Amino acid sequence: MLINRLKNMSKTSAIFYLLLGFTLFLIIYPVSFLIFGSFWSGNPGGAGELTLDNYVVVFSDPKTLELLVNSLAYALGSALLGVSIATVLAFITTRTNAPLREYFIFIPILPIILPGMVDNLAWIYLFSPNSGLANTWWRNLTGFADPLFNIYSLPGMVWVMGISLVPLAYLVISSAFQTMDPSLEETARISGSSLFSIFRKITIPLMFPAILSVYLLTFILAFESFETPAMIGLPAGIDVFMSQIYQAVVWAIPPSYGLGTAYASIILVITMTAVYLYRKATSRQEKFQVITGKGYQPGILDLGKWKWLGTGILCLYVFVHIVVVFGMVLILSFQTYWDPTNLFGSNLTLRNYETVLSQRRIISSLINSATVSVVSATIVVIIAAILTYISRRKNIRGAGLLEGFGTLPLAFPGFILGLGLLWTFLTIPIGVYGTVFVLMLAFLVKYMPQGIRFANGALIQIQDDLEESSSVTGAEWTYTVQKIILPLLKPALISAWIYIFVLTFRELSSIIFLVTPNNQVISAILWDLFVNGSVELLAATSMLLTLFLWTVVIIATIIFKVRFR
Repeated sequence: MLINRLKNMSKTSAIFYLLLGFTLFLIIYPVSFLIFGSFWSGNPGGAGELTLDNYVVVFSDPKTLELLVNSLAYALGSALLGVSIATVLAFITTRTNAPLREYFIFIPILPIILPGMVDNLAWIYLFSPNSGLANTWWRNLTGFADPLFNIYSLPGMVWVMGISLVPLAYLVISSAFQTMDPSLEETARISGSSLFSIFRKITIPLMFPAILSVYLLTFILAFESFETPAMIGLPAGIDVFMSQIYQAVVWAIPPSYGLGTAYASIILVITMTAVYLYRKATSRQEKFQVITGKGYQPGILDLGKWKWLGTGILCLYVFVHIVVVFGMVLILSFQTYWDPTNLFGSNLTLRNYETVLSQRRIISSLINSATVSVVSATIVVIIAAILTYISRRKNIRGAGLLEGFGTLPLAFPGFILGLGLLWTFLTIPIGVYGTVFVLMLAFLVKYMPQGIRFANGALIQIQDDLEESSSVTGAEWTYTVQKIILPLLKPALISAWIYIFVLTFRELSSIIFLVTPNNQVISAILWDLFVNGSVELLAATSMLLTLFLWTVVIIATIIFKVRFR
């Protein structure tokens, strides 16, 4: 029976199932080894036996409850802050007549290029309680002994992570704002309702599905983040699950891999629940649609006397998240050593940049990063485009499962995915661990949902009659795809490629357990510089990396007229 089905399977179905099977294999295999590792008494690939001891230790330790509370408070607070700021920015840039708003439409997206360590580094050297620049100036001006703000605190962690989530949240929410019918807002405005009442009672309720879905997504990203808990949480003595896993696997002597995977299994349950809620939120957005199709014209809301306040809010965000962050890291990159009372005197130097550009391992890591990012982005886009097209345009049994499987990697934090791959390739030594190929595998899994999202969003805008007309003329579907579909999908696929290229270039959490001296990438070099206290070199390397990534994005935007929407 099975053999007959295989013989009768069309070429299209065979391609679809092969690619889907390959994708699921990449997802399920490391997670299976991760779960196995949580029940194993030994190290990856070493002798041991099945045991429940790791879970007994985890659930009997009173600190586990503290980890859960800290992790939830950190993730929920960060997501709330990031989405709130993004919603206000998106509302002003897309729905109001705030002066100069057209110049700010894409600016909130720019910090998405920033490596997570850059954001953290800037705020640490601004608000470190003893040597932070802002706190030093505050004490000198006021004479107060207490710092203005202590970055080494839970509010500090929430602020740094929350502000770093704004670009992604803005990217999604602003797109939703642009397609919302303004007639209800305009009617309320004519009836005399205040701007705040309109925003609170009409705009936010109509946008609630989009805002809720983005909130759940940013919650997942905050919960799985590594840089902020490691750079700010650990010095502050505020442990979350991610920092606890890192300490168990990296800092503990000997490494406690089983304990780390047991903690990771708890995280999987939480993030998979969040992904389930995220899919429920995004699948029911049609209940809140207000665009009728006929007579709909996108419009803007007159802010009246408050219009310059809107511009002021946009300027404030640009100053806080772009000028302050980049300015702080730029200043740090020119310092011989950190002295907040002597920033522009004899302490200034170009030596950090000279050292960075002369270090062979940094140049080698940049080449590795470029190779890994180019290959990973290309494969992700190709697989996502083929899977999405076949599942959407061809009548294949089970094709509807693609979207469910496509979002599944969202439930696997990069940190956990890397740990699972570590267990996989140390247990089954096939020569992949320690090469750039294992990094590519991690990125293929982590960023497949983004590739599918870009391809799916573009494909549903292409009407079926184009392919039907081509089919009537006798053209094969492969010819139709090559001559009609791909040219129409090209802008979205290029956008997806650049977006994934940038994210993989700066990604750390997915590969921190997979990097060895033989496959160093630039994000791992940045982390190594931080751990070794070479923050001035870290700042200089970060500035060069950010300049490079911005150059890539700007050139691509000009040449291909890319839009990340």
